[in-house]
Amino acid sequence: MNILYLKLQPKLFISMLYPLIALILISLSYIGYSDYKFIKESTYQQAKNNLDISNEYLNQHVKAVKNQLFLLGETYKYNYDISDFLDSAQYLLDSENKYLEIGILTSTNEYFATNYVYNSDLTAIKSRPWFSNGISDEKPFISTLYQSEQTQRWTVAIVCLLKLDNGETARVILELDILGLYDKLSLLKTLMNGYVYAVDRKTGDIVMHPDPSRISTKSISVTPLILQDINNGTDTDKTINYTYNNQKKLSIYSKDNQLGWILLSNASNADIKYKVFSIGAVSLALLSILITIILMVFISNRIHSKGQVLSESTRLEDIYLSLSHMVAELFSFDKLFLFVYNPYNKKFEEPIYDISLDEDIVYQEIKSNKVQVLKINNPLISDILPDERCARIPLYNKGEILGVIYLTNTSLRYLHFMRIFRNYAQSALINMLLTQKIRSEDSMTQLMNKAYLRQQMACQIRRKTENTYLAMIDIDDFKVINDTYGHLFGDRVIIKTANMLKHFFNHQAVTSRYGGEEFAVLFHADCEQQALQRLDEFRRSIETSVITSEHKSCQLTVSIGFSALRSSVDNTIYDADNALYRAKKTTKNKVEQSICEKFNDQGLVNVEHIL
Repeated sequence: MNILYLKLQPKLFISMLYPLIALILISLSYIGYSDYKFIKESTYQQAKNNLDISNEYLNQHVKAVKNQLFLLGETYKYNYDISDFLDSAQYLLDSENKYLEIGILTSTNEYFATNYVYNSDLTAIKSRPWFSNGISDEKPFISTLYQSEQTQRWTVAIVCLLKLDNGETARVILELDILGLYDKLSLLKTLMNGYVYAVDRKTGDIVMHPDPSRISTKSISVTPLILQDINNGTDTDKTINYTYNNQKKLSIYSKDNQLGWILLSNASNADIKYKVFSIGAVSLALLSILITIILMVFISNRIHSKGQVLSESTRLEDIYLSLSHMVAELFSFDKLFLFVYNPYNKKFEEPIYDISLDEDIVYQEIKSNKVQVLKINNPLISDILPDERCARIPLYNKGEILGVIYLTNTSLRYLHFMRIFRNYAQSALINMLLTQKIRSEDSMTQLMNKAYLRQQMACQIRRKTENTYLAMIDIDDFKVINDTYGHLFGDRVIIKTANMLKHFFNHQAVTSRYGGEEFAVLFHADCEQQALQRLDEFRRSIETSVITSEHKSCQLTVSIGFSALRSSVDNTIYDADNALYRAKKTTKNKVEQSICEKFNDQGLVNVEHIL
């Protein structure tokens, strides 16, 4: 007993106390450093994803501008009538809010532009930033940043050289609105405060930035030495570390875009440290309990591990799966519901359980942006019982609600980790929705494209939604319109038809441009007879409309074929397309229903109109 007493004396524990504290602190330091490296790598990947989206977005707009300049040039070459050119240019300017001025410098050194701009002073013309003697017809000239003379807004001009039939040349000019072009890119975020911005490779001036006052000022991150290395191709590292407003930051950059800009996506070291020390602060508060510290570090690593997978997800199904795995490692729950707001039908949709909620009732229930664990008296979902604890996690972007996460029968007690979880979920959802919008919308008409239409059709078929119909709509004799009035007038016909389609059908319908002059609409009707009547009303509204452009006038008609939803997307499109073919083959300007083939007892085919 004496020997045992000597071995367990208090001084033995005291002598072990400091080594134990040192061991805990060393362990915490190592784990914190590992967290810092891990989050930094995740931040790099998120910034790189933002750059990829930005490059795709800018290159799409440059391609669209080149196409518009080509069509405007062909319009001028058709009869060398400056009035026709200015009419087309003015219509294009009024239709697109990202354009500031469209003009042409003729072979006689006269400058004509939209909004009645005219200048014949060659010296003044040559002083404009978009004028260059070195321009060729093979590659458009892109100017440096300057302020538009007419609007005083920041702009860059894209100039195409036009070879005329008499051997002389003219220049077609289009000014892009920098702030309008940056509007969607400003939604891309890295961590909490990181953003995308751009620097001109020629001058080192900032051309895009969330703070408009920074535009045209010298970049702090891209120094003259770094700019020289980039232009010479001697840059080896795509990462720039710098200090701005006493904050250390890092930027990932890319120079692969058609505008000749350096695109950068930055993040603050303070944001990265916040991600690390938000976990470390909790751990340090529990130094006296070693098991708790180990548990907190383990949870931290698992959150960031799952958070990295979540931030790299670009499909809703992948985000849902990552969220489920991430939450399952934090606490217990029965079911996870992820509602995402669909602005096209004004509903919050849950794709896994096929549930949709009207936006009004969701806004009535959610009155704050806080993560809450509570008992909901009148739950919107039948799976949520009034007497059980439910976690409600609203997801926001710039004050607007993007979605809501519900966790039923949850054991959640501490909201700290859930807030980190929400940051990852919001970032992933914002990037997914922006990517989805860019990929799902037709840039010319702002209707949805074919891929989005097929996705919505598959969703309705999967839900076995009744009284849903697909209509295929084709502009009659569109080739004749193009050949007679020109491609720009043809574009105006397509845009006019698209606008009438959007206004005729309500927000619950999916209106899309299927390709060329063909459109499609997925809509609900009480019966096929009502669907036929609605489509015929739309056909008559088109028939009575006249599209005019100064000296040009054209009356449109459309042919329509429609079908109720079948067992698959392809079968539905096939039936509606066949109905459209019959409408086009007969008299045009009519609505045809799909035909259903049924086999009788003798194996013969009965053909019936579905009425």
